[in-house]
Amino acid sequence: MMAQILFKLLGLLGGGALDALLSRIADLLQRRASDDLARYQTGVAGDTQIAIAQVNAQIEARKEQAKLIEADRGWWVTAWVRPLIVYPCVLHFGAIVLDSTFRFGWGIAKLPPPYDGYEQAIILSFFIARPFEKVARVFVMGRG
Repeated sequence: MMAQILFKLLGLLGGGALDALLSRIADLLQRRASDDLARYQTGVAGDTQIAIAQVNAQIEARKEQAKLIEADRGWWVTAWVRPLIVYPCVLHFGAIVLDSTFRFGWGIAKLPPPYDGYEQAIILSFFIARPFEKVARVFVMGRG
């Protein structure tokens, strides 16, 4: 009720001037809102283009990785190099563990130096370092 009286009083005092002032304020607020919307839309469009470019780059990188893996394992010689090096070391280590644990009496000899260190390095690199390498690759590709 009080607001209606105040508006009628202002209308009588200001007449069309109050309407013009309110109209200008409304136009100013509308322009600001339109400008903010345009800036937001531009930012979103730019972010979208960057995200699409990153995904496309990751796809291309994975295609190249697949080509390298195929080239590495495509030929039987390169496909069997790692297993032929690792399996004898694993068998030797397993035989030592089984013989010492269950006292089979196999008498598995320790490798002489420096071959004992090589065996340890091969087993560590294949069964311990390799999984960490794969996890690191996943994180790098995820951030790339």
